[in-house]
Amino acid sequence: MRPLRCAPVALWVSLLVGTTASAAPERVAYALILANNASTDPKQAPLRFADDDGARYYELFAPRTQETVLLSVLDEDTQALHPGLAGKTRPPTRTALQETLGRLNARMAEDRARGANPVLYFIFTGHGKRGPAGEGTVSLLDGTFSRTDLYEKVISPSSAAFIHLIVDACDSYFFVNSRGALPVAPAQVEAVKGLLATRELARYPHVGAVLSTTREQESHEWSAIGSGVFSHQVRSALSGAADVNADGRVEYSELRAFVAAANQGVDDVRGRLDVSIQPPALDRSAALVDLGDRTRLGFLLLPTGLEGRLWVEDTRGLRVAEFHKERERSVVLGLPSGRGYFLRASGREAPYQLSREGAVVDAGSLAWRDNAFAARGAVQDAFRDRLFSVPFGPRFYNGYMASLGLTPVAPEQEPDLSP
Repeated sequence: MRPLRCAPVALWVSLLVGTTASAAPERVAYALILANNASTDPKQAPLRFADDDGARYYELFAPRTQETVLLSVLDEDTQALHPGLAGKTRPPTRTALQETLGRLNARMAEDRARGANPVLYFIFTGHGKRGPAGEGTVSLLDGTFSRTDLYEKVISPSSAAFIHLIVDACDSYFFVNSRGALPVAPAQVEAVKGLLATRELARYPHVGAVLSTTREQESHEWSAIGSGVFSHQVRSALSGAADVNADGRVEYSELRAFVAAANQGVDDVRGRLDVSIQPPALDRSAALVDLGDRTRLGFLLLPTGLEGRLWVEDTRGLRVAEFHKERERSVVLGLPSGRGYFLRASGREAPYQLSREGAVVDAGSLAWRDNAFAARGAVQDAFRDRLFSVPFGPRFYNGYMASLGLTPVAPEQEPDLSP
């Protein structure tokens, strides 16, 4: 491999070998993932890839957490792609959810007692809808799980210092928030408003939310990659592609801008995402992920000079990260180790291995070869041609944050590599 010369990459090497010390409390993460293709509403057709998204979220978070739990029924194709994972899952029922929450809360209470900061990722992929009182629900295997359930059973009793909600479902906004007209009789409006006001995100400043919709809106699946479009973008961002200032952390504002860039070129309204991403009010700079944490990952370094729409697939053919890289920006991706990958662009690919935890591969030294891909269908063509068509990096991020009047992340700084 050629030497890693750029300053952000040098900083990353120091992080990966554990030379960076921190006085902050230990961050201990847990992930609870619910993925369900089926719906409790017979009018909603079963999804194809919610279970696939659950499995991929599991692979994303398992190397980064103390414990990752997947509640799902994996179909035959998903089990074939993820051998052995079905034996680690339970069905996505209310009983399994409640038992898992009780156990994780006990572990997180122990973490807090010894001075650590436990973090909980609560992730749902599947069907959602807005109920008759304006309250959002999602479908579990044995019934609906409502916004009231979310606050009463997940958020309020949690022992976590921070909770990151990630929901990819139709009408997901209303599963967490109560904005919008209530389709109830006028005499009932105030009573319903009073009830819903007790379940507001603002009452829980340690909770952030990453939601696939901002209104009554469908979520989209993309058959070419066997995934929900929003979940694919979120996982790409959290792999490190959204880290615009090369500090190893992906904050909410970086994720928000990354998703905006990924979707900006989509003209087909059927494929356009309108998402809601809200950081915890307690710390609006809280990291969704920190690649500097002790993890069981390998790392792909994409140096300055490499540019364009790129994606990473593993040897199973699963696309694990996708992004459009600015030439002047370096990127570090944290990926599960112990497997082979392909870095791909239109018409070409470069194979590489992350053989062990902590392995570092410099993409600038990879050997490229010709390849070709095809996709069919109007919406599929819109995704293939227009998703990730806009480069993401400091230029896009700073302009996007300025347009919203929001404070950006700290600028990239030269690392201090002195002994």
